[in-house]
Amino acid sequence: MNIRNMFKDIFKPKENKPKYKYLNTYTMLNNSSSAFYNWSGKIFDNNVARTAIGTNGINAAKLNPKHIRIQENAINVSPNTNISRILKTPNKFMTMFDFLQKMMIQREENNNAFAYIDRDKNVPGMNGILGIYPLNCSSVELYEDENGDLYIEFRFRNGKTHFAPYRDVIHIRKHFNENDFWGESNSRVLNPTLEVINTTSQGIKNAIKNTAFIRGILEFKNVLQPDDVDKNVKEFSERYLSINNEDGIAYTDPRYSFHETKSEPYVPNKAQMDYSKQELYEYFNTNEKIIKGNFTEEEWIAYYETTIEPFSIQMSQEFTRKIFTPTELTYGNEIIFEANRLANASNNTKITICEKLGHLFTINEQREIWNREPVIDGDKRLQSLNYVNADKADDYQLKDKGGNEDGEEQKN
Repeated sequence: MNIRNMFKDIFKPKENKPKYKYLNTYTMLNNSSSAFYNWSGKIFDNNVARTAIGTNGINAAKLNPKHIRIQENAINVSPNTNISRILKTPNKFMTMFDFLQKMMIQREENNNAFAYIDRDKNVPGMNGILGIYPLNCSSVELYEDENGDLYIEFRFRNGKTHFAPYRDVIHIRKHFNENDFWGESNSRVLNPTLEVINTTSQGIKNAIKNTAFIRGILEFKNVLQPDDVDKNVKEFSERYLSINNEDGIAYTDPRYSFHETKSEPYVPNKAQMDYSKQELYEYFNTNEKIIKGNFTEEEWIAYYETTIEPFSIQMSQEFTRKIFTPTELTYGNEIIFEANRLANASNNTKITICEKLGHLFTINEQREIWNREPVIDGDKRLQSLNYVNADKADDYQLKDKGGNEDGEEQKN
């Protein structure tokens, strides 16, 4: 039985695989190193950060990728079957929902998200793409060959490495500022906040333990050996502090005296906890209402425009320039990532839009607003007869009043 693994499945050997013999480290303008290392701060292990990042990932995964071809007098949707297949199932391991969720989470966590484009020249259309695989690597480094073409070396946690042409890599960046090529690391910004949250959580946990278990102090009259102290304390606890004490009666013992402690239930500082949570939520452009799903239309639109829409624009532009050849781009081929922004609108808003602006949408687009499936012949728009071409409005009104073509009234 042949043993395979995911590394071989994604980076399968090809007959025409190029030999990377003359690659040199690519020199940046302002950075001495061309490498980027994913932060090992385990931000995803923090429940508050995971909630914020995961919410963004789930909402970004709702985007709907489409292949369009813009021509002079028409826009063709999904003109290539192979492209449509890739945009529904990018690879054999995941759906497009999973793909987008992972890309968004990697972008939020590391400010760099990568996906490898597996190509085969024998596949027709879309530059020979077999599949697109998101990569979760420990570090990346940039190289160039003698022709000036860029390559990325991916290093994975199991020690394996792989070189890939940068033209075959979907690269999405966030907080792209100081570094000339990579998005900035979250480490310097988030380390203090995560330390405060972790310290607060540990303090709350220890305080709850203390208030839950220390019920009193047992004062011995004589000095005892440590073993005798432990034995007497255990005996006293089992006899008087256990819920199994059915008699409910205690008696005095001259060997020791018991002093009960009044332990108030520990209530954590809500303001301090909310401040730390809010700081993380704001950093990842989300809020508690979005996370809990009790937002208004305006709040959802604001969240979409600040968090989801920038990601969809990045994905659209990067997919378009990496998937198609220069020739295919000249023919108007483009990948767009759409979102039904009206899906979270109220029923009254949806009714108003369909009534007042229905002529701007096809039948199926209006059905999509109501979360209904498309119908046959639904890709057509309905036009109200109450509207007329603006260039013909004067003629229409004059004729309606009984005027002739010159604008004079007709005589009986």
